[in-house]
Amino acid sequence: MRTLHKQTGVALIAVLMIIAIVVVIAVNMNGRLQLQLQRQQNIQQQQQAFWYAMGAEQFAKVLLSRSLAGQQTVNLSQDWSLQGATFPVDSGTIAGEIIDLRSCFNLNALQNIFASNSNRIQQTAAQKAFLRLLELKASELSMPAEYLLARIGDWLDADSLLSTAGSAEDDDYAALRFPYYTGNGLMASVTELRVMLDMTPADYQLLAPYVCVVPEDNRLLLNVNTLTEDSAVLLAALIPELTEVAAADLIANRPETGFASVEEVFTAPELVGITVADDVKTMLNVKSDSFQLTATAAYLESGFVLTSVLKINNNNQVKVLARRFGGQG
Repeated sequence: MRTLHKQTGVALIAVLMIIAIVVVIAVNMNGRLQLQLQRQQNIQQQQQAFWYAMGAEQFAKVLLSRSLAGQQTVNLSQDWSLQGATFPVDSGTIAGEIIDLRSCFNLNALQNIFASNSNRIQQTAAQKAFLRLLELKASELSMPAEYLLARIGDWLDADSLLSTAGSAEDDDYAALRFPYYTGNGLMASVTELRVMLDMTPADYQLLAPYVCVVPEDNRLLLNVNTLTEDSAVLLAALIPELTEVAAADLIANRPETGFASVEEVFTAPELVGITVADDVKTMLNVKSDSFQLTATAAYLESGFVLTSVLKINNNNQVKVLARRFGGQG
């Protein structure tokens, strides 16, 4: 009888162990299933937020085309410039902001230009303006302003030769702990500035409010109609005789719908008596062709940020030059 009882007890323990193992396996499978379902739900939500952001891009293209159709100027009284708009959508929201990329300093304009029949770099009006901008707004830069200008110029030019003292080329970047090459071409994003040799986060923050990148474009064009009092310093950088205060006054006293022409800009009291060089005059405009959209979409518990560079042509058609997913760099 004792043997029978022992065998029965062993069998019972074995059954309980099997049940326990089955329960553990079932709980583990259920946990993995729940995790997989949650992951799939997150992916679906993120995908929906992505398409909401893409919808905002399409809306921005239509808005720009309609706002600027038949207009002789681009200014901040037009519908495209409205800020703070948020639109409710099914289980989420879409918000967007459009800025004019002709109201900031295009870093691609700092590309080195060599003098005719010489290997010496000819300093352009844009490069001189950049140095003045650094003097006015980035006096705490961790490196001499001339060094930063030289390094940006070498980043943009196609060769691997040092242009001047303080510049940096492939060999300098290859010697870093985590080596990489220079761009050797026009920038696609302003965030490339962050990887310039010796550029610190503090340096980048000093420049970020005033600089931008227009992809595939090495021109410096400033639309006087879309500058704000905060960015008016760009005018002072371009026109040395114009003080920062006077530049801010010029923008503050600008007509509500902007200046009708560049010639009208030079009739402003702040510019009377100031001689502006011809190469500087060509950099001032009252129209724009490049814009940047920052669209923020939210869907349930997911969010998505899309930054798109938009270009409008003479036929009033808008195309996308570049997209970046995620927050501002």
